[in-house]
Amino acid sequence: MNTESAVVRLPDGVLLSAFSPVAYFDKHMDCVRVVTMDRSVTEHRVDGFLTLHKSNHRLDLDPEYVGFTIKGVRHLFASVGLDLNGVHRLADIIDRLVKHRPGSAMSTVLELVYRDFKENGDLEVDLAA
Repeated sequence: MNTESAVVRLPDGVLLSAFSPVAYFDKHMDCVRVVTMDRSVTEHRVDGFLTLHKSNHRLDLDPEYVGFTIKGVRHLFASVGLDLNGVHRLADIIDRLVKHRPGSAMSTVLELVYRDFKENGDLEVDLAA
């Protein structure tokens, strides 16, 4: 049994902090990415607009999905009447998308998966960043 422990020294001025969930707009890839837990993931494409991030290694009580990506944001936002400027609450974005395409694969999956993410509070997406 190896009982040695490793010490990692950080460069001066570098601080580590706890992970906190995040939602952000990637303007170059035209998508909103939502990350709720710090895990390695396998991405599962649901349709042309939605990709789920499934945790590769999870504990018994951890959620199966730890994030998702909404692609084609410019097109989707234009379709549902959301402005591409400013800051939007993630819950509002999902609500608009689900109501716009009821019964679609994307709306059904978002309704189911977002239930797990609500415990992280209401994340905001800054589209101007």
